[in-house]
Amino acid sequence: MRSTLSLTCVLLAFACAGGSAPPAGLSAEDVAAIKRTERNWVQAMLAGDWSAGAAIHTPDAVRMPPNAPDVRGRAAILTALPQYGKPTAFTLESPEIDGRGDLAYAWERVSYTSSKLVITGRGLVIFRKQPDGSWLADRVIWNSDQPLPK
Repeated sequence: MRSTLSLTCVLLAFACAGGSAPPAGLSAEDVAAIKRTERNWVQAMLAGDWSAGAAIHTPDAVRMPPNAPDVRGRAAILTALPQYGKPTAFTLESPEIDGRGDLAYAWERVSYTSSKLVITGRGLVIFRKQPDGSWLADRVIWNSDQPLPK
C-alpha cells in the first residue's frame, strides 16, 4: 500500500509538471544560419546596400539605437540605414549565440567606421526563425564603448 501511494504521488507530480520537455537548444544548423545572417548584414552594410541590410530584419523588427528613438518596421529601417554612412570598415563578432525553439539571441561586439561616425560597442540581437529555416533580426539594441562627451 505504501509503495503504491508513493508511486501514485510521483506520477501525479510528473503529470502536474506539464509532462513536456522544454524546447531543445539551437542546432548547429541554426547557429550557422544565424552567423550567415550576421555575415549578410556586414556585407550589405559594407556595400552600402541598404535594401539588403533592411532585408535581414523581420517585417516588424525594432532597432533601438543609442540616444535616438526606436526604428520600427523594415521600411523605417531601410530609411534609417543611410544615416550611418557607408562604412569603410565594419567588423562584427558574436561571443555568444543561444536560443530555444524559433527564438535566439546573439551578443555581438561591433566596430563600424564611416565618414559620418565611428562606433565601437556591443549589442544584443533577438532573431526569429523563419519557415524556410533562415533567421532574421527581430529586435536589435546596441550601445557604444566611447565615453560621453564632456
